[in-house]
Amino acid sequence: MKQIKLLFFAALALATATARSQEAEVQYTPKSGDYALSVSAIPFTRYIGQFFNGAVSNDYSEFAGQAYIGNDVNTTQFQKIDPMMSISGKYFLDDETAIRVNLGLIYQREFKKSYARDDAEYALNPFSQQKVIDTYLSKNTGMSLMAGLEKRVGKARLQGIYGAGVLFALNNQVKEYTYGNAITDINQSPTESNGGTAATLDGFAYNRLIKDYNLGASWHLGIVTFVGVEYFIIPRMSIGGEVNFTALASFDRPQYQDLEGFSTVDVAKREWTELKSPSSNTITIGTGNIGSNVTLSFYF
Repeated sequence: MKQIKLLFFAALALATATARSQEAEVQYTPKSGDYALSVSAIPFTRYIGQFFNGAVSNDYSEFAGQAYIGNDVNTTQFQKIDPMMSISGKYFLDDETAIRVNLGLIYQREFKKSYARDDAEYALNPFSQQKVIDTYLSKNTGMSLMAGLEKRVGKARLQGIYGAGVLFALNNQVKEYTYGNAITDINQSPTESNGGTAATLDGFAYNRLIKDYNLGASWHLGIVTFVGVEYFIIPRMSIGGEVNFTALASFDRPQYQDLEGFSTVDVAKREWTELKSPSSNTITIGTGNIGSNVTLSFYF
């Protein structure tokens, strides 16, 4: 009986030691030659939070990283380059050093049709319900690329990260308008419904937009430094957070408009191109984010 007990405890001790040894051999953190892929964790955590609080605004389409280009050209410089979608990758030169690349993209296309009164039919019959179609097209494109070096400290599952990189980004927006009612000698101020009417100029009875281009057209060049932490929740998978300090130079291109209108001087329809705003440049220094400030990373 005593021998059986001894054998039992010996087997238990051996099993415990083996389990501890296997646990110690599990590799949580990256090593030289590893690759990593990171995406934003903010949309996912927001979705989970709204799921529990009963919100109705959940949308899986928000699950994306963040880029350094935004879609609102009527905002401040930092908001103008606010991220929309991106992905980040790393390659480890050694256990503590990695090459880090962040690629961000944005493409938005909005096409709208709207009805306007058919002026020709209305002139013949004031009770006419005939309609024509006006259209509005907006295209917004951009990209960002950040490449740099990342260092990390700590050997356990919680590690500190810091580093720096060079950023290049560009973006542009174009708006186009078409109209169902033409400008003529008889119909000098036609009905429209797509918001293309422009401010009336001297010598014109009416004028409207055909194309609005180089809206927010700019390119950006800067230096980004970052610092944060990363915690490995399971082997080869981590969640992290960081904050960046950015020095950014932005160069805006001239903005133009193509217009058409009826000239009261020579009594005819005219088309012309007008300079809306000249080129400009801005230097911005402050904290921002390349990608999201909370990320989910996978190591291979």
